[in-house]
Amino acid sequence: MEMNSSMGKGIVAKSQVIDVSALNDLLASLPFGDPKYYLLHRPDDITDWAEGTPDTETIEQFTHGRLFGNKGELRWQKTNGDYVLLWLSEGELPNGFTKMGNWTTSKPQNIYLLGGGDDPEPKDTRIPRKLRYPIQQSKFLCIKAIKYKESKSETIRFTRYTEFIPTTGG
Repeated sequence: MEMNSSMGKGIVAKSQVIDVSALNDLLASLPFGDPKYYLLHRPDDITDWAEGTPDTETIEQFTHGRLFGNKGELRWQKTNGDYVLLWLSEGELPNGFTKMGNWTTSKPQNIYLLGGGDDPEPKDTRIPRKLRYPIQQSKFLCIKAIKYKESKSETIRFTRYTEFIPTTGG
């Protein structure tokens, strides 16, 4: 997909917090938009997508996570007790974050998810269980995404999710 600078200016920023309490403060205060969704994972497990914000106990069980809404996405990785953060949005740079370069963004586009079609239980042979998404089942499950292209290298480096949408066809 071709992108040009007229499509939008993106914010890609990094930060770090010292504990899960500080991470929770950011999850409660950053401008994600509503509804918001999260996904958590570790080397041996991945959660289903869920609507809302994960609780502290759940966050502490996983090494990586992401929370997104239609206005922004925060990704985190636990490293030696600290959390390294990445913020993606088209809005303002949040307090405590350092901007990483200049970015252009694509228009939101549809990404079709595993499952759907005529099978009422989404599944994939690579994941040995039923997949659950936080939207009402529809024939085709879809998520909107925005691509972030680094201005200097012209390379797409990130894809930010914005919202789940039910669709009826390709």
